[in-house]
Amino acid sequence: MRTAPHHVTSGTLPLLLLTIITLSSCVSITRTERDVHTITRRDTTRTDRVNNTPGDRDNGVIFPSSRTLVTERHIVQYDSVAEREYPNFIRLGVFEGVSLIGSAIDGESTLNGLFGLFPTVDKLLRPSLPKEERSALFSGSILRFGIGEWRLRIFDDAPGWSWGVTAFETLTPDDNSANTLRGAGVLTLTKRWYLRSKIPYGAIRASSSFALFPSQYVNTSVSADLGSIGGLNLRFYAGYAFGMSGQSVTDNGLTFPSAFVNFPYIGLGFSSFDFLNREEELDVEWKYHEHSAWSLQPADFVLLGADVENGLWGRRENANGRSSLITGIAFRLGSADLALPFLDYRLSVGTSLLNTVVLGTQDFGIGVLPIRVSYMWHPFVKDFAVQPFLEYNFAPSSFVHLGARGSLPISEQVTLQVVAAYVSGSNGSLFGVDFEGQLGGIERVEGVYIGIGASLFDHFFNRDELRYGKGYPHE
Repeated sequence: MRTAPHHVTSGTLPLLLLTIITLSSCVSITRTERDVHTITRRDTTRTDRVNNTPGDRDNGVIFPSSRTLVTERHIVQYDSVAEREYPNFIRLGVFEGVSLIGSAIDGESTLNGLFGLFPTVDKLLRPSLPKEERSALFSGSILRFGIGEWRLRIFDDAPGWSWGVTAFETLTPDDNSANTLRGAGVLTLTKRWYLRSKIPYGAIRASSSFALFPSQYVNTSVSADLGSIGGLNLRFYAGYAFGMSGQSVTDNGLTFPSAFVNFPYIGLGFSSFDFLNREEELDVEWKYHEHSAWSLQPADFVLLGADVENGLWGRRENANGRSSLITGIAFRLGSADLALPFLDYRLSVGTSLLNTVVLGTQDFGIGVLPIRVSYMWHPFVKDFAVQPFLEYNFAPSSFVHLGARGSLPISEQVTLQVVAAYVSGSNGSLFGVDFEGQLGGIERVEGVYIGIGASLFDHFFNRDELRYGKGYPHE
């Protein structure tokens, strides 16, 4: 999403993949405990049988007894295995973005906005356009991908300590590529002091990060954290980073040698699909953990058809038809919908890390962290959900998204979706750039679409799985 004029060196991607594979093989996110019991069952069967002798008998004459008694003993032994699964991590996150204040060294602002996630539409779709001349509060950003923390038992098992690894991160103080610090497999040591014991948690966190490749640096920071709730977190940072930047190459082919970089910063951060467990929660089985969200969707897409002039897959041939019924696509990344205490907790508020609706090449909208209100309805069975929604995307495009979404899981990894919606607003392009990056587009976007698609690796919770309405202390 960020299109600053620099990128990592060619050796970073293989190292990133190697780091992820190594972490997944060495550290687990679930701890399994097994209790093996040997069960012995003993059974004794006594059979008492009397066979009457046929014919007449003289009274008073004692006959030999015909009674038989058979005793059988049975012993059966078998093993019984009881398994319990617990979370094995303190923190597990997919993405975190931090916008930095006062971090500029000898460059200007990257103009990526709040959390480092709000570049302009023109910068996203056509980076070669001139840089906008505007003031900016945020000088740079920190972006982290693949975050994991596990309990660290030191100082006589003192609480709040953890160690972790970040798969990849960039620290960008300004738009000068030579000042950017990049790390793969970044080691982190963290200490937390919890101020709030109810969800969402509040904590003060002190951490130090150490990176060796492709840059060599140390990043120390203190932050005030709020979260996690539905995987969403807010953080306020104050920190200092220093180290060697490592060789970097710009998009223009210019090479910058490694140089010593240091800068203090204040930052405001947001993370999505970033889950936090307190230490006592590591002893609570997974099936008893509390859930705050109706749904968690890492990625979903819809192939759609709309009445537009220029579709992504063909122009309209005449007034009555077109070369393709599919004109565009809508996709979301990192979506979460949190239950609200209204209408039996079925009313929810949610957001997405990225929300893009493309009716056609000139009719599109790109939203980052939109505000979405929806209602969760299960009309027939628990697995089938209908979700009417109203969504406002405020940047980098500004548009309203109103519609309904039907969802039906067809496997553990895939959920079928059908969406009908109305879109109205502005795509936010100041230079008239269309979705293919060409000039000559229109700023206004409006239309109705119907589409079918899928959500991948999502989870829809049922009403009885939510932590609300059960008399828990946090309510």
